[in-house]
Amino acid sequence: MLESIGWGQLGTATGVAAVVAVLTQILKNYVPKLDPKWIALVLSLLITFCRQMVFDDYAFATFVLSTLNGIIAAGMAIGVFESVIKPLNSAEGESSSVASEN
Repeated sequence: MLESIGWGQLGTATGVAAVVAVLTQILKNYVPKLDPKWIALVLSLLITFCRQMVFDDYAFATFVLSTLNGIIAAGMAIGVFESVIKPLNSAEGESSSVASEN
């Protein structure tokens, strides 16, 4: 999945949010003491700053916009998890517990 994502897609907040959501779900198992929201924020900032370095754009304005883009992307990734993935996981858990009671 990740090999099909190029730097152009990572330039958008949606692309960063998608990658951050996936990577946060993977990394939260390896860093259990850290809140996944902080993992998402750090990852999104790293990705946006790496994109900035790849395109050799070191202007102060771009640095500020990359920071804002990273914060927005982290919020989007957290929102997707809270509104879509978490309810699906809890519904799946409830259905398996009901099936085990029968």
